[in-house]
Amino acid sequence: MTARFCIACGHRLLSVVEDGHRRPRCPRCGWTYYANPVPATVAIIVRRGAVLLGRRARPPYEGTWDLPGGFLEPFETPEAGLDRELREELGVGVRARRLVGYAVDRYGRGGVAVLALVYRVTPRSVRFRPADDVSEVRWFPERRLPFREIAFPSLRRTLRDYFRGR
Repeated sequence: MTARFCIACGHRLLSVVEDGHRRPRCPRCGWTYYANPVPATVAIIVRRGAVLLGRRARPPYEGTWDLPGGFLEPFETPEAGLDRELREELGVGVRARRLVGYAVDRYGRGGVAVLALVYRVTPRSVRFRPADDVSEVRWFPERRLPFREIAFPSLRRTLRDYFRGR
C-alpha cells in the first residue's frame, strides 16, 4: 500500500531514491510519503500454562486466531491503547502489564506496515466477553498453540520466542 497523490497539493507522486530507499515524492511541493509503520499493541495473557487467543471477526485474516489488541488512536500512549483495546475486545480491565517485545508485520497482504508493542498482561478478570472485532476467545495450552492458524507471521514468532525465553 502506498500513496499515489500528494496530501499537501494533490499532484501525482513520482518515485525517487532518498537515503537508499525508494519513496514517493511530490515533484511540485516536495512532500514525501515515508510509509512509516502504524503503532499497535497486543497482549499475551497466560493462565495455568495456556494462552488466550481471539478469533478475528473481520478482514484481514477473518476467522484466524490472534492476540488481543489493536491500533493506537492519535495521541494515545501504548498502555492506554492496550487497556482500551482489551476493554473493547474482551470486556476486561488490566491489573498489570509488562512490555516484553515488539513485532513488525503488514496488516494483510500489501497492507500498511505495523509496529506492535507486545505486553504480558494480567487481566482484572478471566471472564471474557468477545466483542468489537473478536468473534470468540479460547485458551490454548502452550504446547498446542495453533501456529498455522495465527493471523500474523510476526505474532507466531513472538509467541514462539516468548515461550522459549520463559
